[in-house]
Parts: sequence; structure tokens; C-alpha cells
Amino acid sequence: MQQIIDYPVQMISVFSTLGDVKPLRFKYEDPEHQIITVDVGNILAHKELTMGPGGSIIYTCESEIDGRNRLYEVRYQIGTHKWILTKKLT
Repeated sequence: MQQIIDYPVQMISVFSTLGDVKPLRFKYEDPEHQIITVDVGNILAHKELTMGPGGSIIYTCESEIDGRNRLYEVRYQIGTHKWILTKKLT
């Protein structure tokens, strides 16, 4: 099941010496106003988009959440330096 969402997140990420970005951990507030912390387990894919201010990078990730492996997408908006949780896939 795919659920489109648009939650701003607080992201901890690392940048390589070549400028590559890797998300590590993030927090967001769910609709019930609970703060959820997610450790990024595996980055399964990423793609760069050139639309929008400065473009963005979309990461498809998998993490163990509540004892289950879950898929989701996070987006890094290059021009604004913002991170967004965009899709919950499972």
C-alpha cells in the first residue's frame, strides 16, 4: 500500500568529499502529534530530479519500524536544504 504524505523531517545526514548525500536518521511529527524517530536502515535507490529550486534527490529506503521492515521515500530539496518524508510504501 502506498500512502502519499508530505511531512517535514529533521534529518541527520552525511556528505562525502564528492558531495554525495546519505540520510542516516530522521524525526517527524505524525498526525497524532507524536514524535517518531527512524534510523535509515537501507537505501534501496535514489534518483535526482531537476525540477524545482535547485532540484532534489529522492531516496527509497527501508527501516525496521515497530518490529517490521517498512519502505518509504524521503526527499532532499537541494535549493532549500529541506528534507521531506514523501511516501510511506508499506
